[in-house]
Amino acid sequence: MLVLLEAGACVFFHLARDRFAFADPTQYVLDPARAAGLEPHFDATLGWTHRYPTRYQERPRPSDFGRPFLASFGDSYTHCDEVADGETWQTYLADAQQADVYNFGVGGYGPDQALLRYRLVSRQLTTPVVSLGFVLENINRVVNRYRPFYYPETGIPLTKPRFVLERGALVLLPNPLATAADVRRLSDPAFVHAIGARDFWYASADLPRLGFPYTQLLVSPALWQQALEGGRAQRSEINERPARNLWKDADARGLLLAILDAFVSEATSSGSRALILVLPGKPNVEARRAGRPIPGFEPVRRHCAERGYACFDGVAALAGTPEPTAALFRPGGHLSPRGNRALAAALRSWLRSSHLLESRGPARSAPEGGHAVGRP
Repeated sequence: MLVLLEAGACVFFHLARDRFAFADPTQYVLDPARAAGLEPHFDATLGWTHRYPTRYQERPRPSDFGRPFLASFGDSYTHCDEVADGETWQTYLADAQQADVYNFGVGGYGPDQALLRYRLVSRQLTTPVVSLGFVLENINRVVNRYRPFYYPETGIPLTKPRFVLERGALVLLPNPLATAADVRRLSDPAFVHAIGARDFWYASADLPRLGFPYTQLLVSPALWQQALEGGRAQRSEINERPARNLWKDADARGLLLAILDAFVSEATSSGSRALILVLPGKPNVEARRAGRPIPGFEPVRRHCAERGYACFDGVAALAGTPEPTAALFRPGGHLSPRGNRALAAALRSWLRSSHLLESRGPARSAPEGGHAVGRP
């Protein structure tokens, strides 16, 4: 009986291995041909980036007003995946303001990468307002060094830098890959395993090992957790761990909030007004409309209020519109043109009430009354 059970478990987990994550570096190595194909997207400092043929490598702007207003940093919700250049919230905001709004968003970024890109861009470009935008799921990304550890089916199977907190201070762990040619090292299981030592999703998530005795996997808490999440079938590029709530993890929460602190401090020191954007993912908008709590929202709201940060609640902005949710989002989960237009209108209204639209040049202090996350 035990032999049959072991054999059955072996067959099941090998057939179902694509639905579960295991502590096995060979599961995350890249085919050498694919690794070579990723080299054009590689960035030694940021992990990966867009290289648009524009002055600052920002996403192309349909109009140039010759008057810089805002530079935006963040992930795919800042980049505005799934829409054209003229359909981003930055374009709609720029048209309404008749001033330039720069888009430095990159798909798959964590707030840590957004902060690092801000540091690079700010050496060349200064705008009166700078924003760091993120969806609340992004807390999962700041504890990650190799994206496949977090989401094995990712379209961005590259390494990234990350920060750790040491005695309350941010310490940068640089990108494990130093050159584009190093991307080919991701085909080496030993190298991939070494990266995992400082990656939560590989080293700290209690992933089981795929191997004998297979019957032990039947009682693995980590695998049952994945099963409750729906396995990998329920994951996507923008919601890789739908049932995992790292906002309850003090270390991860403290790290993300420290990154926000660093962004606000550095932007203010450079003479810009810093803006935190809580951008609207579809599950969060649906939750707000249904009156359900949103993991992570309250810690961010409280942190911004306590420190006097200008922080815009994009979730409430979209949830409060009369538009049906389906019209606000694309099939892949990003905002549709209608969603981006609604977000831009709400953001502009909020900026006006917070006196940020009055900026005509860099300012060192945050606007009075601009500290709370609120509904425009």
